[in-house]
Amino acid sequence: MENEEKKLEENKTENAEENKTATEEKKVNNRTNNKALLPDIVDIEKLTPEDKPLKEEIEEKRQELYKVYTKSRRTSNILMGVVVLVVIGSMALLMVNQDWSKIVGYSLAGVALVGLIIFSVLTKNKFPRQSKEYIRFVTTRIDRDIYNNTEFQDVKVDLNQKYSITELNLERVYKNSVDIGSRNIVKGLYLGQGFSCGELALYSVKEEGKKRMKAVSFIGKHIELQNTLHFEGRYIINFRAEKQNDLPTDIDDLVELRNEDNLVIYGPEGSDFSKDIPAKYLSELKKIKVEGHLFNLNVVLWAGHTGVYLSYDDPVVSVPFDKPFDDEPQFIFKNHLLAVLDAERLINK
Repeated sequence: MENEEKKLEENKTENAEENKTATEEKKVNNRTNNKALLPDIVDIEKLTPEDKPLKEEIEEKRQELYKVYTKSRRTSNILMGVVVLVVIGSMALLMVNQDWSKIVGYSLAGVALVGLIIFSVLTKNKFPRQSKEYIRFVTTRIDRDIYNNTEFQDVKVDLNQKYSITELNLERVYKNSVDIGSRNIVKGLYLGQGFSCGELALYSVKEEGKKRMKAVSFIGKHIELQNTLHFEGRYIINFRAEKQNDLPTDIDDLVELRNEDNLVIYGPEGSDFSKDIPAKYLSELKKIKVEGHLFNLNVVLWAGHTGVYLSYDDPVVSVPFDKPFDDEPQFIFKNHLLAVLDAERLINK
């Protein structure tokens, strides 16, 4: 009897251990599967001969999603019209004030309500899920074209990473920032030197009389780099278009050191930017034409750190949905990015 009880206890222990191990394996597998389906960090692979042109591939995906959207809206509108008609019919029947009309009226109202709930449940997550998948595809597909040059190595995009107001306030280009939006933060190497590039929208508090309003400070691309410069304080270099947008606002402690053509340089009072900033660096940045899709270019230089703000219009920073996709703005940005990265190499020893 004692031996049987001992064996029974051993079996229970073994079963418990097996169940525990199976549960742990299941959890690990689930985590692994989830990561395989939706990884947070994606390697930006080089293009292959089998890849379709950027415009063609994104336009195909856009049209597929837009068809789903229009179909969903059309179905929703039809269903809503049917529900309205049924409700009107139900109210008319209830006003007859007879037993049979009340039964039919309440029945029709119940059927309409149940149908509306079922439709809502079936379509609640479908389009948002497809939209997220589409945004993910467009983001990574554009990145593959932008970073396809052989000079780029080990390029990755973190689809969940966001900028923080705190880190951007440390660069001191825009003041009074109260809100922020960001996405598509890419990190990698350009000819062996590290860089980070992401899409950014900054909002600040704007006072109009007694009213305080939230206003846009900047929308565009933000680039972070390291430099080997040595000086006190910071410089802000501003290349502006005729129509001025997204100009630097955190300049109260700086003075204008240069203002000619479309170039303004701000720095500490008494500083000599010609000694601290190599002329060849400014010459390289001047190759970036502030026109068309590019509204403004701000560069903030600290000893050891460079922050670049390229202010763009919607075609560069928005995901195409109801309008055909145009790839030209993306290649314009690519040329600007390469110019910024090449210029940075001139101030790094």
